[in-house]
Amino acid sequence: MLPRSKRLNLKKDFKWVSSGKRIETENLKLFINSGSSETCLVGISLSKKNFGKATDRNRAKRLASAAIEQLYSTLPKKLNLIIMPKTKILEISKEVLIKELQDALSVN
Repeated sequence: MLPRSKRLNLKKDFKWVSSGKRIETENLKLFINSGSSETCLVGISLSKKNFGKATDRNRAKRLASAAIEQLYSTLPKKLNLIIMPKTKILEISKEVLIKELQDALSVN
């Protein structure tokens, strides 16, 4: 998991970033907005509606977190990003997820 200084923490920040550009892939929804901080800030959001069991929510969050940790150094500065995993994320490997994130963010 990323350190607290590199994560979106406040509800108002999540709302602000979610009003930005939206990219949808097979396993993820991404919301992107440029910010004023010197570092890239990342948030991961899940819903009980999509992931009924806590174990599924935890696994989806861990997969998304592991993927973004590997890509964090390549992300542009002043980028704010929200990752919303879809239920299909539980069926893929971390390497596939990393490739999908790279492709989606390179389009940006």
